[in-house]
Amino acid sequence: MKLIFFICVLVFVAPNTFSFGRRDAVDNSQQENTKVILGQVVIYGSEPHTFAGIAEQNGTEYVIYPRETADELRALQGHLIEFTVILMEEAPGPGITVRPVSWRIIQ
Repeated sequence: MKLIFFICVLVFVAPNTFSFGRRDAVDNSQQENTKVILGQVVIYGSEPHTFAGIAEQNGTEYVIYPRETADELRALQGHLIEFTVILMEEAPGPGITVRPVSWRIIQ
C-alpha cells in the first residue's frame, strides 16, 4: 500500500517540478512586441494630473511608461523622434502603453 501511494505521489509531483522551457517562450513574446514609432513627445492632461505620451504622425497616440522615462522625455517635446518601444500587454495607463527602449532625434 505504501509503495502504491509513493508511486502516485511521484507521478503527480515530478512533472510539476520542472519548467520545460517556459522561460524561453516568455523571452520570445517580448521580442515580438517591439515596435519602431516615428513621432513627437506630447504632454496630456492638466496639472497635477499630467502624463507624457507619443503622438505618431498618422494620429496614433501612446502612453509612455514608466514615469521616470516619461519625465526624461518631456525635455524632448517638439522634436521628431524615432522610438524603439515594447508594447505592454498589461497597460498601467489609459490607451496603448509603451516602454521606450531607445530613441533617436530625427529633427
